[in-house]
Amino acid sequence: MYKQSHKGISSRELFQLAGATSAGLALGGGGVGAALAAKNITDAECSPVNASVSFFGRNQAGISTPQQDRLLFAVFGLTAEEVSEVRDLLREWSSAAVLMSEGRPVREESENGYLPPEDTGEALGLSPARLTLTFGFGSTLFERDGADRYGLAASRPAALTTIPPMPGDSLEPEKSDGDLCVQACADDPQVAFHAIRNLTHIARGAATMRWSQIGFGRTSSTSKAQETPRNLFGFKDGTNNLKAEDRELMDQYIWVQPGDEPDWMRDGTYLVTRWIRMLIEV
Repeated sequence: MYKQSHKGISSRELFQLAGATSAGLALGGGGVGAALAAKNITDAECSPVNASVSFFGRNQAGISTPQQDRLLFAVFGLTAEEVSEVRDLLREWSSAAVLMSEGRPVREESENGYLPPEDTGEALGLSPARLTLTFGFGSTLFERDGADRYGLAASRPAALTTIPPMPGDSLEPEKSDGDLCVQACADDPQVAFHAIRNLTHIARGAATMRWSQIGFGRTSSTSKAQETPRNLFGFKDGTNNLKAEDRELMDQYIWVQPGDEPDWMRDGTYLVTRWIRMLIEV
């Protein structure tokens, strides 16, 4: 599982507890996400016409944001030995996420036209496509094989545990678990790919990608302004999902409230990511 937060003690204070600071990320248990500040969501906000979603807000973007058409979900394993290295990685990721969500390159383009750009370049000339980048922390960030890897074990939420296998599961260890996860959502698949590729480049020396999954179409809705599309079986699945406009229900079931968890988890949430194989005709 993975979790996020963007307020309260937030991950900044969490890492200060271990002698480090981060740039407003949080923690989690299986996937991650958060959203924009509470407001009325219009049809325009569900459209690529409204091309930019702020990285900042009461919650992380990408949870209750009107769901985009494409997704690239990536999970990383940390190779960093010190908590300060984890701090630096999260600060760099946050800075890059701000730029990419605004449609700007992560680094300046090279003045030499014969050299590749420091930014990997796939999104140059494209709109932000409502890109959101949502960060989460897995339980092994706090403790792995009984070891307190970065001095963060005491700050681990009680609910952040490894999910046991369920009936019918055929779990593959190499495609399970992880220390950090990034959910990149956009209305353009190349924009989402570009975001994960740049974050992977930034992570070199501190983390490596363990596994990833492409989402090629929107199969649910997070706003009353969106219709629920049909999945590969032809069914409309998730028609009774909570909607972002239902703030009281979101506070009750989605967002961590004061007193529910460690203070740094306030306004964060949990996300569980599961792969489900759909057997259809050839």
